[in-house]
Amino acid sequence: MITDHERLDALLAGACDRFADRPALTGGGRTLTYAALADEAARSRAALAAAGHRAAGPVVVRVGNDPADLAAQLAVWQARGVVVPVHRSSPDAVLRETAERTGARLVLDGTRPAGDLVRTTGAASAPAPRELDARQALVAFTSGTTGRPKGVVLSHRALAGKLRAIQQVLPFRPDDQALQVLQLNFTFGQWTSLLTLATGGTLHLLPRFHAPAVLARLATGRTDRIAVVPSMLRLVDRELSTPDSGPRLRDALRASGGPGTWITGGEPLPAGLGRRLRAALPGSGIADVYGLSETSTSDFVLPPDRYDTAAGTIGRPGPGVEFRIAAGDGPPLPAVPGTTGELCLRTPYLMTGYLDDPAATGAAVDGGWLRTGDLAVVRPADGMVELVGRRRQLISRGGVKIAPLEVERPYADHPGTAGCLAVGVPDPMLGERVHLVCVPAPGADPTEEELRAHGRLHLEPYHVPERVHFVSELPLGRTGKTDRAAAARLAADAPDRTEAAG
Repeated sequence: MITDHERLDALLAGACDRFADRPALTGGGRTLTYAALADEAARSRAALAAAGHRAAGPVVVRVGNDPADLAAQLAVWQARGVVVPVHRSSPDAVLRETAERTGARLVLDGTRPAGDLVRTTGAASAPAPRELDARQALVAFTSGTTGRPKGVVLSHRALAGKLRAIQQVLPFRPDDQALQVLQLNFTFGQWTSLLTLATGGTLHLLPRFHAPAVLARLATGRTDRIAVVPSMLRLVDRELSTPDSGPRLRDALRASGGPGTWITGGEPLPAGLGRRLRAALPGSGIADVYGLSETSTSDFVLPPDRYDTAAGTIGRPGPGVEFRIAAGDGPPLPAVPGTTGELCLRTPYLMTGYLDDPAATGAAVDGGWLRTGDLAVVRPADGMVELVGRRRQLISRGGVKIAPLEVERPYADHPGTAGCLAVGVPDPMLGERVHLVCVPAPGADPTEEELRAHGRLHLEPYHVPERVHFVSELPLGRTGKTDRAAAARLAADAPDRTEAAG
């Protein structure tokens, strides 16, 4: 039962007291009880104090789905700091930029030896952005249309309140066994992890998603819940449909009873995919959730008991959330069934603001209503809300929203490129893959692997272009501006490597 509505560390510390001897976290070959979780947090908190951490200071926390990651976050919150999660595999260039933008002086890695838990970032000692104080819990970086990731600042009150709201419509129970494949640098991974721990469940952490390994793990014992994005479900569906191993795997999953519920979000779940999964595993339910980092996630929930009749929708808003529809740039108005427009939300769980960007915050929030950028319609038959597209198109790779300019930015200074466009190419497994259409600099002859390697040095792993296509000039539209749609068609029509080799 969640009782404290102000701070996440109070929720977690209370759970550590109530469920002390129960297993809280497994992963990396070890198990932490709730009491051990509290002890590891105390160890990290002491290391932060020794390194000179000050209340309200942001701390970069390196995460990679290890039990120590949750202990590190708890330590920062108990020290009245703000957690800035960065994946452990991210290159140093990403970490340095994150530290500079947030003003973080310290990096905490709970997996390191006791004497090496904390290190300094080398960032300038400038004051932290105005949005950060001891009331804030998290800075989550999410792609925007400008190409530079926006830092969404979320308060303890907003996140803890959203956990309580989700608990009302999608109850988590003590002793639940949850398998976690989502990463903590995404808010979807944050809330599903925190709510599991706040309610006394056990969170089994896997370092990455690999469909055969995940399904084998689900078939070995009880799993009440797993959170995924639809691109992961496409890979699950492929494994379950394989003629040789699919029937055996489906039988094993049915015998294990797992998972009890697939929680899916991050991108629209096609109704056909969800129905195939329900047919293959009739004992497993699907909860389809929709939300944004800006609203502490999960504003709409289609619960498992409604999924079969409302597949393809995002259901109805959760407690405290209101929605309206805006036509074009017009004001948000009460939704008229059958009318399409931009989905706008008003919620008590709204972000504090975009990090050090009041102009972007003001543009996103109009009179208390957040413009989501998603186009939606209310179905006349049952009042369920259905997404129909994006107002401004981003690349959606496996549920991760990627701004093209964010991918292009590191290539601006590459001596082998004169110009490039990042585009999304449809993919049956991930939804879209990131491709780069590139004009070589005069006299240069860069290779595809050279440019991909450059991306790996400067971008998050899932932002690195998976294909590079060389052209003599970028396609232009009628107004003379570069034409992303034409570039996307060019990339989609290019032969794959096997075809080219043949």
